[in-house]
Amino acid sequence: MNIVAAAPGKLVLLGEYAVLEGAPAVAMAIDRRAVARLTVQPGPHCEVFAPDVLNQRLPFSIDSNGLPDWQAAGAAAAKLNLVDEVLRGLADEGLAPAPGSGFKLALDTSAFFDTGNAERPKLGLGSSAALTVALAMAFVARAGLADDAASHARWLPCLLALHRKFQGGQGSGVDVATSLVGGLIAYQLNDGGATPTARPLTWPAGLHQRFIWSGRSASTPKFLAILRAWRLAHEAEYRTRMDALGAIATVAVASLAAGDAPGFLIAAASYANDLRALGLASGVSIYSEEHVAIAALAASHQGVVYKPCGAGGGDVGVLFATDPECLTAAVAQLAASGFASVPLAVDGTGLRIAITENVEA
Repeated sequence: MNIVAAAPGKLVLLGEYAVLEGAPAVAMAIDRRAVARLTVQPGPHCEVFAPDVLNQRLPFSIDSNGLPDWQAAGAAAAKLNLVDEVLRGLADEGLAPAPGSGFKLALDTSAFFDTGNAERPKLGLGSSAALTVALAMAFVARAGLADDAASHARWLPCLLALHRKFQGGQGSGVDVATSLVGGLIAYQLNDGGATPTARPLTWPAGLHQRFIWSGRSASTPKFLAILRAWRLAHEAEYRTRMDALGAIATVAVASLAAGDAPGFLIAAASYANDLRALGLASGVSIYSEEHVAIAALAASHQGVVYKPCGAGGGDVGVLFATDPECLTAAVAQLAASGFASVPLAVDGTGLRIAITENVEA
């Protein structure tokens, strides 16, 4: 059996940070995919090859408890911590591979890097979440549950738990949900985070967007840690700012649901302003030097709104406009200033799984 599972990356367009407190977030699955190829083979030997993380094949086996037993030095195995966490999480779900079973894993996240740069920085498109979805669901298919893999409600809580454990318990899970479901979604944590929901949205006619690479990768866990520390000493201000962001995000989602492009643009501009203020107050560099420069250039074009996507600090930002000519002019000026646009489109299908006869990985 050869199983190929592929899941798209994501961009959070609006609602970042506030989504942690139960506000809705708007996220878009993008047409760059993480791919997990699982090839079942006879014998007890397993190996994983993930060249974007570690340029060697790492051997392991499945022990009597269905858990991975790595046969490599700790430093090498640590680079594949995501694989370890997924396999252990699947064991908790009763989906662990049988002890002594053999298989090969080939993992590909190359689409999530800036290949035009010799240092290959990550673009911040949610590669770990996409790979979590692809890898875990490949094993779900191996367990004979391929038909059930299409049930988002069934698997979303499990996948969120797997990825949060990998991230040290942090994160809203919006990236995981977007990779699983695909398309444009409104994601929300309900019941104190116990019931995540992802409902589809339709991109309004007349609303245009382009994505800009800041030129710098950022660390979401680092920013969340800084925000948590600030919150401890400024709980009242934290709550006030999050409530304001949440109210704007609610309006933005309603505007999208109603097909109201101008209304969404106004909400996006308000959210960008409040997001920048949150960063300044908390010491989180949401608007890095690069984002500040991009925002200033974008503001010189009438009706063009710019904001970072997700945690900010680097990675990709988004330009919104209802006038495509103004948007084109802004993109051209940014390119002349060294900020290139990234060609990204919505991926409407989310997780895809293909099962074929056994072939070499």
